[in-house]
Amino acid sequence: MGISAIGQVNWVGRLRYALATLLVFTAVFYFFYGPPLTDRFRQAAHDRCNELTGSTYRTYRLEWRTTTYHSLDMPHWLCWNTQEPTEEPTNLGWWVDL
Repeated sequence: MGISAIGQVNWVGRLRYALATLLVFTAVFYFFYGPPLTDRFRQAAHDRCNELTGSTYRTYRLEWRTTTYHSLDMPHWLCWNTQEPTEEPTNLGWWVDL
């Protein structure tokens, strides 16, 4: 075994650091963009919004809102009733019942 002038390379520590960084990045990405990208979450939001607006699948608009450069919001679903345009949208939150 040779002796190194700069020390021993800690591959296990680097791998652990890389995996932890990847895990944190994935968790943050999923928090902000996971529900609209996940079929079950998206379908649950559509079903809940449809139920709130009369169950016709024609009278609602569903939108995913998240943080932008202009505003700092918690990620959430908004449901509008298109038959009543003056009504405020219903905030369904991040987690809609599955």
